[in-house]
Amino acid sequence: MRRKKVYLMVGVGIFSIIVGNRFYQKSLVEGSGYLGDEVVFFAEVASPDAEPEDENGDTGDVVWGDEEEETDSKVADAIEKKQEIANGAQEAGMTNAQGLPISSAITTNKPYEKITGKGKIQLYNSTGTAVVDDTAYEIYNYVNSYASRYAKAVNSMTKKLDSSIKVYDLVAPTSVGITFPDNRKDKLNSSNQEEALNNIEKKLSGREKFVPLYNILMQHRTEYIFFRTDHHWTSLGAYYAYCAFCEAKGIMPNELSAYDRKSSEGFLGTFYRDSNHNKALKADTLETILPLSQNLSFEYTTVDGNKLPAPVIADADDYSPSLKYCAYIAGDNPYAVIRNKDITDGSSCIVVKESYGNAFVPFLADHYQTIYIIDYRYWEGDLYDFIKKKKLREVILVNNISMTRNSYLIGKLAQIIS
Repeated sequence: MRRKKVYLMVGVGIFSIIVGNRFYQKSLVEGSGYLGDEVVFFAEVASPDAEPEDENGDTGDVVWGDEEEETDSKVADAIEKKQEIANGAQEAGMTNAQGLPISSAITTNKPYEKITGKGKIQLYNSTGTAVVDDTAYEIYNYVNSYASRYAKAVNSMTKKLDSSIKVYDLVAPTSVGITFPDNRKDKLNSSNQEEALNNIEKKLSGREKFVPLYNILMQHRTEYIFFRTDHHWTSLGAYYAYCAFCEAKGIMPNELSAYDRKSSEGFLGTFYRDSNHNKALKADTLETILPLSQNLSFEYTTVDGNKLPAPVIADADDYSPSLKYCAYIAGDNPYAVIRNKDITDGSSCIVVKESYGNAFVPFLADHYQTIYIIDYRYWEGDLYDFIKKKKLREVILVNNISMTRNSYLIGKLAQIIS
């Protein structure tokens, strides 16, 4: 009898732990993160007690850290160079299966290069941040029910739109899915982002053009495509996404060598904050890739309704170390418009985005006469009516993969669609 009571008490205890943990995880899933509820954090991480050995028999690789603290001629030359590159690419047979031109940045058969980490993993459980060597990452966990809700929101939009309107859906992998060291992956409980992206694509209606970003970013994974101290991609990472978008659209992107660049040192982003200012992290360089056209106008509307002019890409040296990413399209604002006075063909599009879109949008400025930009986290309106009023023929959705597991953000997107 006494033994039965002990078993019963142990059983109740185990059940309570399981239920409590599920409620805790649910609360994290539904919680909000930084930068306007952009990223939700998870505490599902590998236990140091249950950690598998690596090839050297090492098991002590996880440390818990929560308790620690210019001129028209220049433009013409650039455009001429771009055309020469495009012609050369086409002559060299750089086309996709449909015979459409693709960038030299896109390769299909090149094997992915390996990335090796030397240090231990330091985990910050409360923020879902992992630090290896001089770089931080956000742990990602795929949530099928929320991925379905994301796809449903996108499908609802395309269902309402005329079938002639093109919809491009870009879901960007994050650094943990691309550049995290291969020899440390088995020590981190983070979902496979390639599988997650495939699942999300399957949930879409097929009316949308799902732009594949995983392969092209993996092909360039050893390059500086994600920041070390921040959750965003760099200009270079966004450039490769732009190349993938151009392939989906059937146009030739500008080659990387055609652009001017400007660098700003000392960027310390969100991961730096979320790892208690971990001294091992190496400060980032924010290198901006500038649009070819210098005849651009940009105006954004603040949450207070004020309309302000600004450069498409500002000088990041004018920003504090933690806010340098705001140099792209004046940061996160409900609404903005870019106009290219060098283009007079009436081309236009709308970009519906969160902050991953900020570094991506400037690459579009050389291809459209008018670009409307909506940040659905702050914009209040009816997207369908806006598209109809502006007679838009292209819709471009840009999100990072963490958005597709965030109940609040999916709700905000659905809100402007319904």
